[in-house]
Amino acid sequence: MKKISLLVVVLILAGTNARAVDTQSAGTVNITVMDENGTLVPDAPVYIYGEHKTRFVGGKDVPGTTTLSMPAGDYRISSALMKKTGDYFDRYASHEAHIQVVAGDNTVLVLTLKPINAGVDSLGYTALTKIGVPSDIARNLN
Repeated sequence: MKKISLLVVVLILAGTNARAVDTQSAGTVNITVMDENGTLVPDAPVYIYGEHKTRFVGGKDVPGTTTLSMPAGDYRISSALMKKTGDYFDRYASHEAHIQVVAGDNTVLVLTLKPINAGVDSLGYTALTKIGVPSDIARNLN
């Protein structure tokens, strides 16, 4: 009986230490996407890249209201959304936020979607990505 109890304690401690290693190198990011009136937009996709856009971390599978556990490091985060209104598409985009995730810390980020004016149709792919529109959205705007 003592051997079983000792084994259970060892397994519990081993599991606790395994989780502690994971959380020590990660932080949390709480992301909320709102429209320009301050209304929550939970269905807006969130785009997460490494700081130099060398790796894509999240996209349409990341909803506009979420808390993520992410490895410590630098990230670029933005949101963009297209809504069909009758025969037309209304386009919205946020600015690109540059954040640093610190291990064991929580970062709160609020992205505000603003309408993209009709003049954006004349902007090319490069210009759109420079202003922070994610590349897959910029590709579809042209």
